[in-house]
Amino acid sequence: MSALQQIEQTLERTSRRRRLDRALKGLWNGVFWGATLLLLSLIAFKLLPLPANTLVFAGTASLCIMLGGFVVGYWHKPSRSNTAQWIDERRHLKERLSTALELGEESRSGRWGQLVVEDAVHHAANLSPRELLPFHLTKLARWSVVILVLAAGLGFVPEYRSKAYLDAKNDEAIIKETGRILA
Repeated sequence: MSALQQIEQTLERTSRRRRLDRALKGLWNGVFWGATLLLLSLIAFKLLPLPANTLVFAGTASLCIMLGGFVVGYWHKPSRSNTAQWIDERRHLKERLSTALELGEESRSGRWGQLVVEDAVHHAANLSPRELLPFHLTKLARWSVVILVLAAGLGFVPEYRSKAYLDAKNDEAIIKETGRILA
């Protein structure tokens, strides 16, 4: 395997890791906003006389928001040059990888280009995508857990219905029963 191929292989692995990291961040953003929507709709259901389908709609919308966040995060694949610049900046390599990638594609770079590529290979051999991008929970993910716990606790609270609303529902039931008996 040539020196340039080793650099490209390292950049490809890191690019995949960056893409997955961005997708997971999008998923957690979606979980946060979906949980917020679910909590707000549950509060509205408990306080207002809304039909139970409201909760089904809110749950479906929350799931769509979560999946949408993942897809939006996964959508854009970073290029090799972009990933090389990102690694150079992150590890303070002073543009070694990005320069080596540019010079490796040129056939007329000469001995100086070979030295730059060899130096970049030396630094790329020590790179691990797992060390550069460790997976961790974002702040929104932590808040999502809190919101989901609040929603679960709110699920045990009985619905508030006013006396007038309960009387109207009771009258509807009596009218319906009387109509059934007459029929």
